[in-house]
Amino acid sequence: MPPLSPAPRLWLLVAVAAAALILGSCNILGPASYLAFGGPKVEAQYQLLDRPTVVFVDDQSDAIPLHATRVRRTIADKISTELMARDLVTNVISSRDAMALARQRDREGQLLAIGDIGDAAGAEQVIYVQLVSFLGSPDGYTPKPTASCRVKVIDVVRRTRVFPAPDAERAWHEVTVVVPAINVEQYRTSSGRRQIEQMLALLTADQVAKLFYRHVRDEIGSRLRPR
Repeated sequence: MPPLSPAPRLWLLVAVAAAALILGSCNILGPASYLAFGGPKVEAQYQLLDRPTVVFVDDQSDAIPLHATRVRRTIADKISTELMARDLVTNVISSRDAMALARQRDREGQLLAIGDIGDAAGAEQVIYVQLVSFLGSPDGYTPKPTASCRVKVIDVVRRTRVFPAPDAERAWHEVTVVVPAINVEQYRTSSGRRQIEQMLALLTADQVAKLFYRHVRDEIGSRLRPR
């Protein structure tokens, strides 16, 4: 097809703009136009090196009230999948292997350092996520799932923290997640609470992964508030 002349091209742009206005006023275009034309971008907090990497989610303070192992695996696996899907790292080591190793050493009374966990798992880089809170409700009745965690990246080979930078004011980057409004009825059933738990775990992982790539703030489907 021959290229459009300037006049038809101009009319095409006008027509597209008019259609966008009409659809936007009807709430049809909304999210689609936001993604197509782009919203405010958030830069990556740290550029990961493409090295053998393991994501280790820790819960030493017992922040997860129920199903701690499952929640930790869900968060770690989702982060790993997201990083690989975006080609940020090409070799991600199973988080389950690292968790099993740490659990075994914990039973033996040997609390492993982060670098030792990565080294034993065959990783050169550890994304360490320490859960601080993971709650489906602040009072046991009102469904308001929130989570917070502290994230750091450890260079296993050099045995040093690379994110946040070694000279940073804090030794971790804090992430806070708030799930959108939840139906009260859903929270009253065990299956509903499991769904909420899964949602909170996935949104936590989503927000942690976003530390490492440029993204649109408040993408459709999440209400994530990093601190």
